[in-house]
Amino acid sequence: MDMKDCLPIIQEQLSSLDKSTIDLLRRGDQLSPLIRRLFMEVTTQELTASPELLQQAVRTHCQKEKLNNEEALESWLNERCISQDELLLQLSLPIKLNKLAMDTFSGKAEARFLQRKEELDQATYSLLRVKDSGLAHELYLQLEAGEANFQHVASQFSEGPEQRSGGQVGPAPLARAHPKLHQRLRTATPGIVLEPLAIETWWVVARLDERMEASFDDSMHQRMASELLEQWLQTETNHLLKAVCTSRNSQGQT
Repeated sequence: MDMKDCLPIIQEQLSSLDKSTIDLLRRGDQLSPLIRRLFMEVTTQELTASPELLQQAVRTHCQKEKLNNEEALESWLNERCISQDELLLQLSLPIKLNKLAMDTFSGKAEARFLQRKEELDQATYSLLRVKDSGLAHELYLQLEAGEANFQHVASQFSEGPEQRSGGQVGPAPLARAHPKLHQRLRTATPGIVLEPLAIETWWVVARLDERMEASFDDSMHQRMASELLEQWLQTETNHLLKAVCTSRNSQGQT
């Protein structure tokens, strides 16, 4: 179902709200989330969540909220003024969205993965930074010769926040590192201490410990499809928001 089909349905659902309520939602930045939610419900209304996945979602929800029996669940529902069927609708929505993502964007998921692979690759590395060039080169020589332990040296000498972790960073995407450090680590051999690198006001000594390349497995397939779905949902929600506001404004002028 495309936006043109969804717009009349969403407008009908919003028609019970008067202009002052719509304005209040808009001013509180709540109109867009409401339209997004309605849009997700409309686009997934013909999909069904498998009983097994829905039961698992209910169990996870009850564990999270510490609802150990039916009485506790009923009390939780009453406090929030929702019915059990409405809770099931809420819990089924993410399941149906996952299915919608695969149904709609499965064929484009691998291309997105290849586009984002460098961001998705993970690495662990050791890092220390000091402001004195001479100290940086001295520490590098000790580490490179195996005369010192990186964790001990970083804890004792590093002047950055990595001192608290003994210089250990990650697992994390290498893309988050400073561009200069990223470039060095991207082609580094694990276990080899890199020569001191000047970055802004620091001298940085680093060592790539382990590189963990992302792979396009089933989990990554779902993740990439879900990211594409999220982009689409955001774009369509923005279009729907403008259409609803335009329609309301034109009605107010007539």
